[in-house]
Amino acid sequence: MQKNPRERLKKILYILLLFISSKLFATTVGPDNQYFLVHDYHDDWQVYNDRMKAYIPYIMEQHLAYPSHTLFCDIQSNRGYNLLVFSKKADNFLFINGSLRQKIPVGKWIVLNVDSLYKVYEQPTIYITLYGSNSIDDKILLLGYKRSLDQKPIVLSESGITAKPRTPAPYRNYLVMVSMFILVMFSYLSNSYVRAFQRYYNLRDLLNTLVREQSFLINKPLSRMNVMFIILLSLIMGLFYMLLQSKGIYIFGGRTILQEGETLGVLSSNYFRICLVVFVILITKYFFISLMGQLFNLEKVVDLHYFKIIQSSIIFYTALVLVMLVFFMNYFPHDFNWQVYLFAPVVVFYLIRFFILYFTINRSMPIQSLYLISYLCIVELLPVILGIRFAL
Repeated sequence: MQKNPRERLKKILYILLLFISSKLFATTVGPDNQYFLVHDYHDDWQVYNDRMKAYIPYIMEQHLAYPSHTLFCDIQSNRGYNLLVFSKKADNFLFINGSLRQKIPVGKWIVLNVDSLYKVYEQPTIYITLYGSNSIDDKILLLGYKRSLDQKPIVLSESGITAKPRTPAPYRNYLVMVSMFILVMFSYLSNSYVRAFQRYYNLRDLLNTLVREQSFLINKPLSRMNVMFIILLSLIMGLFYMLLQSKGIYIFGGRTILQEGETLGVLSSNYFRICLVVFVILITKYFFISLMGQLFNLEKVVDLHYFKIIQSSIIFYTALVLVMLVFFMNYFPHDFNWQVYLFAPVVVFYLIRFFILYFTINRSMPIQSLYLISYLCIVELLPVILGIRFAL
């Protein structure tokens, strides 16, 4: 009776796997081939990325110029084994948990006993860095099991020389703190000024160009209630700016008013400075609009104009910052070009806002289109064009 072809295939695969496994574990490595190979760390190397402030997997095409290669080794699960270090070129150094251990001799193996590492560091995982030549092929790190007692492993002790990578910038902690602060502001405004909150965050109302009556929000643009929403918009736009800064994009010469450093205190200080600048600009915007309104005899639409500016900006920047926060935390690659992909949405928003203002003001009172276009070009388009010029 013939066997099932599927069973034959399984038997062949089983024999093949046994053969491969036997070959693998029979491989001897290290000084005088005295160690059975347990694991080759060739594909486990990582490099430290300054932009992401974290270790990322080593990719040959992208990281050819990196002299430092790091991997995280589980010494708790590998007790009884030995780490074998080898360098094909001179001037390579061995670091463990950021501490310099020794210079790696060319063409000679360094044997590190995992049990002694566990006793010294008293932690389940350590990170090992080989610093020197750029090519990853010049550095070998293996996990082996000693088959003889001829090679005496090195027992490590703590060293006073340390060379640790920069502490990752606390952008995530800072973003969480600022996001919570803005969320508290949202909660306060949505509960204390319910009608105003619903009016500001109302896309249908924003697109409605026929304003039938002057509401309590429009009549008093600098009332305490409206100022609270202007403060909220300042906080959101400040967070937008700091997100750009975290990716190395400085607009409007922001370096001149910001402190250097990436500690939580410095980031918080810079954030509130940006918020204050944005708040002053938004308040100044109202007086500028009022001045232009008097020159063009449009005093009656100044308050409506300013309300539409705050309403549209608060909706747009809230949505934009939410999307950026999600991407910042999870999805954006470290080489994502923020300046290219954010420039178009921001410019489109200001163009849409221009037309919303035009049709809203035009339907609110009879006025010659030439005057209205001239007025809007001066108070809306001209600042945008100048802002783009100085931002770039």
